[in-house]
Amino acid sequence: MPDNGNFLSRLLHGRGPESVEELEGVIDDARRREIISRNTEDMIKGVFDVGRQRVSEVMIPRSEMITMQPEATVQQAAAIVAETGHSRYPVLSGVKDHIDGILLAKDLLPPLAGLSKEQGISGLLRRPVIVPESKRVSAMLREFQNERFHMAIAVDEFGTVSGLITIEDILELIVGDIEDEYDEAEESPLIARSREKNTWIVSGLTPVEDFENYFKVTLPKADVDTVAGVVLHVLGCFPKEGQKLALGQLKVEVLQAGERRVRLLKVIVPQKADRP
Repeated sequence: MPDNGNFLSRLLHGRGPESVEELEGVIDDARRREIISRNTEDMIKGVFDVGRQRVSEVMIPRSEMITMQPEATVQQAAAIVAETGHSRYPVLSGVKDHIDGILLAKDLLPPLAGLSKEQGISGLLRRPVIVPESKRVSAMLREFQNERFHMAIAVDEFGTVSGLITIEDILELIVGDIEDEYDEAEESPLIARSREKNTWIVSGLTPVEDFENYFKVTLPKADVDTVAGVVLHVLGCFPKEGQKLALGQLKVEVLQAGERRVRLLKVIVPQKADRP
């Protein structure tokens, strides 16, 4: 711990802190003396984190990204938007991992309203912003501000998509979690309530125990850790998008799946069943 008394003495003689660690120690002391609040201390230290961390430490990993295929129709894309509620979606070309662009949910409105003749989403895509996952978060924030975009796709040293980062992800380092009107405070971040009645959207990465506790069910026994593993165990194969199955009283539909991973599921709870 830095000697804050010596620092304050230097400050009185016109000399500032000599390291970030020393400055953090003074901030700690200011909070203990109630000169600043805990929230203020957390935000100041969040700014330090922005300067220290890299995109790879903040990004949403590839396994948790909700993406679309370039051949998707406007109606198919609208259905995904309705289920997940995001404003921007990366559009990737399957196994080639080619980044076709970014789809903005609002760009679906003209064709859906009959104001344009677009049938597929390929003509609606915006230019993707691609950054190395090693990029400093502080530099990423400046780029977001200067170029006025909100999402970037992160790639590794081989050019493979490794995740995505948004300006909100960076701001949350400073101010904490940012929730919108559709967020459910009491729910697991891997389980989100759909706008459809008695329906939830579940990440394939949801641990089996969390899934069972949340929905108050017992899943088929399998030597797996996630609900995606249970789905693969029950089906005995890698499912296609749209494939349906039952997990006890729950009706499950595969919303998003790749060649080696089940990413997103729709779970429908019968009305007569109890929901936590």
